[in-house]
Amino acid sequence: MKLAKRLGALALTVVLAMSLTACSPKQVMSDMVYNVVKAMGFVAEDDSDAEATVDVYATQGGSITFPEDMPSSGNFNVEVSGDALYIQFNGIANRSTSYFVAASDTVTITSYATTESTGLLEYKAALWQLSDDQQTTSYVKGSTVYFTTGGDCYTQQVSGLTPGAKYKITVSYDSSRYYITGGMMVTGVGSSELTDIEGKE
Repeated sequence: MKLAKRLGALALTVVLAMSLTACSPKQVMSDMVYNVVKAMGFVAEDDSDAEATVDVYATQGGSITFPEDMPSSGNFNVEVSGDALYIQFNGIANRSTSYFVAASDTVTITSYATTESTGLLEYKAALWQLSDDQQTTSYVKGSTVYFTTGGDCYTQQVSGLTPGAKYKITVSYDSSRYYITGGMMVTGVGSSELTDIEGKE
Protein backbone atom coordinates (compact mmCIF):
# COMPACT_ATOMS: atom_id res chain seq x y z
CA MET A 1 0.00 0.00 0.00
CA LYS A 2 2.81 2.41 0.91
CA LEU A 3 4.55 1.61 -2.37
CA ALA A 4 1.37 2.29 -4.33
CA LYS A 5 0.95 5.67 -2.60
CA ARG A 6 4.56 6.56 -3.32
CA LEU A 7 4.21 5.62 -6.99
CA GLY A 8 0.99 7.61 -7.24
CA ALA A 9 2.66 10.66 -5.72
CA LEU A 10 5.57 10.16 -8.08
CA ALA A 11 3.30 10.04 -11.13
CA LEU A 12 1.62 13.26 -10.04
CA THR A 13 5.01 14.89 -9.52
CA VAL A 14 6.14 13.86 -13.00
CA VAL A 15 2.98 15.25 -14.63
CA LEU A 16 3.31 18.55 -12.78
CA ALA A 17 7.02 18.81 -13.56
CA MET A 18 6.47 18.21 -17.27
CA SER A 19 3.62 20.70 -17.50
CA LEU A 20 4.99 23.53 -15.38
CA THR A 21 8.72 23.50 -15.80
CA ALA A 22 10.57 25.85 -18.08
CA CYS A 23 13.77 23.84 -17.77
CA SER A 24 15.43 21.85 -20.49
CA PRO A 25 14.37 18.19 -21.03
CA LYS A 26 17.74 17.13 -19.64
CA GLN A 27 17.09 19.01 -16.39
CA VAL A 28 13.55 17.59 -16.20
CA MET A 29 14.90 14.06 -16.55
CA SER A 30 17.56 14.73 -13.92
CA ASP A 31 14.93 15.97 -11.49
CA MET A 32 12.71 13.00 -12.29
CA VAL A 33 15.48 10.51 -11.50
CA TYR A 34 16.15 12.25 -8.19
CA ASN A 35 12.44 12.23 -7.34
CA VAL A 36 12.18 8.51 -8.16
CA VAL A 37 15.07 7.71 -5.85
CA LYS A 38 13.57 9.88 -3.13
CA ALA A 39 10.08 8.39 -3.55
CA MET A 40 11.47 4.87 -3.24
CA GLY A 41 12.99 5.79 0.10
CA PHE A 42 16.65 5.76 -0.89
CA VAL A 43 17.07 9.43 0.01
CA ALA A 44 15.98 10.77 3.39
CA GLU A 45 13.41 13.56 3.40
CA ASP A 46 15.88 16.05 4.86
CA ASP A 47 18.67 15.13 2.45
CA SER A 48 19.57 17.57 -0.30
CA ASP A 49 21.65 17.31 -3.41
CA ALA A 50 25.35 16.64 -2.88
CA GLU A 51 26.97 19.57 -1.16
CA ALA A 52 29.14 21.72 -3.38
CA THR A 53 32.79 21.36 -2.51
CA VAL A 54 34.43 24.71 -1.87
CA ASP A 55 38.22 24.78 -2.17
CA VAL A 56 39.86 26.52 0.79
CA TYR A 57 42.95 28.57 -0.02
CA ALA A 58 45.32 29.75 2.69
CA THR A 59 45.80 33.49 3.12
CA GLN A 60 49.22 35.00 2.49
CA GLY A 61 51.06 35.79 5.71
CA GLY A 62 52.61 34.18 8.74
CA SER A 63 56.13 32.95 9.39
CA ILE A 64 57.96 29.80 10.44
CA THR A 65 61.04 29.57 12.65
CA PHE A 66 62.19 25.98 12.92
CA PRO A 67 63.69 24.64 16.19
CA GLU A 68 67.47 25.03 16.15
CA ASP A 69 68.11 21.32 16.75
CA MET A 70 65.66 20.08 14.12
CA PRO A 71 67.30 17.74 11.59
CA SER A 72 67.20 18.98 8.01
CA SER A 73 69.07 16.33 6.04
CA GLY A 74 66.12 14.08 5.17
CA ASN A 75 63.39 14.74 2.62
CA PHE A 76 60.63 14.79 5.26
CA ASN A 77 61.57 15.85 8.78
CA VAL A 78 58.98 16.21 11.55
CA GLU A 79 59.39 17.54 15.08
CA VAL A 80 57.14 18.86 17.86
CA SER A 81 58.27 21.87 19.88
CA GLY A 82 55.92 23.58 22.31
CA ASP A 83 52.43 23.56 20.83
CA ALA A 84 53.62 23.31 17.23
CA LEU A 85 54.38 20.51 14.82
CA TYR A 86 57.16 21.44 12.38
CA ILE A 87 57.71 19.83 9.00
CA GLN A 88 60.60 20.31 6.58
CA PHE A 89 60.16 18.68 3.16
CA ASN A 90 62.61 18.46 0.29
CA GLY A 91 61.56 17.07 -3.08
CA ILE A 92 58.32 15.35 -2.10
CA ALA A 93 55.01 14.67 -3.81
CA ASN A 94 52.95 13.05 -1.06
CA ARG A 95 53.94 12.41 2.56
CA SER A 96 52.19 12.12 5.92
CA THR A 97 53.33 12.88 9.46
CA SER A 98 52.96 10.64 12.48
CA TYR A 99 49.83 11.20 14.56
CA PHE A 100 49.72 14.16 16.93
CA VAL A 101 47.23 15.12 19.64
CA ALA A 102 44.92 18.08 19.01
CA ALA A 103 44.87 20.52 21.94
CA SER A 104 41.52 22.03 20.92
CA ASP A 105 39.05 21.92 18.06
CA THR A 106 41.24 24.13 15.86
CA VAL A 107 44.76 24.04 14.44
CA THR A 108 46.52 26.69 12.40
CA ILE A 109 48.57 25.62 9.39
CA THR A 110 51.33 27.86 8.03
CA SER A 111 53.37 26.73 5.04
CA TYR A 112 55.58 27.75 2.14
CA ALA A 113 57.04 25.82 -0.78
CA THR A 114 58.62 26.09 -4.21
CA THR A 115 58.60 23.85 -7.27
CA GLU A 116 60.32 23.70 -10.64
CA SER A 117 56.97 23.25 -12.35
CA THR A 118 55.64 26.22 -14.28
CA GLY A 119 52.15 24.79 -14.60
CA LEU A 120 51.07 23.32 -11.27
CA LEU A 121 51.54 26.13 -8.75
CA GLU A 122 49.71 24.85 -5.69
CA TYR A 123 49.88 22.02 -3.19
CA LYS A 124 47.61 20.99 -0.34
CA ALA A 125 47.47 19.82 3.24
CA ALA A 126 44.72 17.71 4.79
CA LEU A 127 43.98 16.23 8.22
CA TRP A 128 43.12 12.60 9.01
CA GLN A 129 41.78 11.37 12.37
CA LEU A 130 42.84 8.12 14.02
CA SER A 131 40.04 6.11 15.59
CA ASP A 132 40.08 5.49 19.35
CA ASP A 133 41.02 1.84 18.80
CA GLN A 134 43.80 2.95 16.41
CA GLN A 135 42.48 0.68 13.67
CA THR A 136 41.12 3.14 11.12
CA THR A 137 41.90 6.59 9.81
CA SER A 138 39.21 8.94 8.53
CA TYR A 139 39.53 12.11 6.48
CA VAL A 140 38.46 15.23 8.39
CA LYS A 141 35.75 16.70 6.17
CA GLY A 142 36.59 20.18 4.96
CA SER A 143 40.17 20.09 6.23
CA THR A 144 41.93 20.33 2.86
CA VAL A 145 43.80 23.61 2.48
CA TYR A 146 45.51 24.76 -0.73
CA PHE A 147 48.83 26.62 -0.67
CA THR A 148 50.65 28.48 -3.44
CA THR A 149 54.15 27.42 -4.50
CA GLY A 150 55.64 30.90 -4.79
CA GLY A 151 57.87 30.54 -1.73
CA ASP A 152 55.90 32.87 0.54
CA CYS A 153 54.18 31.81 3.76
CA TYR A 154 50.43 31.25 3.75
CA THR A 155 48.26 30.53 6.78
CA GLN A 156 44.85 28.94 7.38
CA GLN A 157 42.90 27.66 10.40
CA VAL A 158 41.17 24.28 10.32
CA SER A 159 38.37 23.68 12.81
CA GLY A 160 36.03 20.84 13.67
CA LEU A 161 38.60 18.67 15.44
CA THR A 162 38.06 16.69 18.64
CA PRO A 163 40.30 17.87 21.51
CA GLY A 164 42.50 15.02 22.69
CA ALA A 165 42.04 12.97 19.51
CA LYS A 166 44.96 11.98 17.30
CA TYR A 167 45.47 13.37 13.81
CA LYS A 168 48.03 13.26 11.04
CA ILE A 169 48.59 15.80 8.32
CA THR A 170 49.22 14.87 4.71
CA VAL A 171 51.18 17.17 2.39
CA SER A 172 50.55 16.45 -1.27
CA TYR A 173 51.45 17.83 -4.67
CA ASP A 174 49.47 16.39 -7.56
CA SER A 175 52.26 16.00 -10.08
CA SER A 176 53.92 12.88 -11.47
CA ARG A 177 56.92 14.82 -12.75
CA TYR A 178 57.73 17.64 -10.34
CA TYR A 179 58.10 17.93 -6.57
CA ILE A 180 57.86 20.57 -3.85
CA THR A 181 60.40 21.78 -1.30
CA GLY A 182 59.49 23.90 1.71
CA GLY A 183 58.19 23.81 5.24
CA MET A 184 55.07 23.74 7.37
CA MET A 185 54.06 24.56 10.94
CA VAL A 186 50.89 23.26 12.61
CA THR A 187 50.07 25.08 15.84
CA GLY A 188 47.51 23.76 18.31
CA VAL A 189 49.28 20.51 19.19
CA GLY A 190 48.54 19.20 22.68
CA SER A 191 51.43 16.80 23.27
CA SER A 192 55.11 16.53 22.41
CA GLU A 193 54.71 12.83 21.61
CA LEU A 194 53.96 11.56 18.11
CA THR A 195 52.33 8.21 17.44
CA ASP A 196 53.33 5.85 14.66
CA ILE A 197 50.91 3.10 13.69
CA GLU A 198 52.33 0.11 11.83
CA GLY A 199 50.96 -0.01 8.31
CA LYS A 200 49.72 3.58 8.44
CA GLU A 201 51.84 6.44 7.18
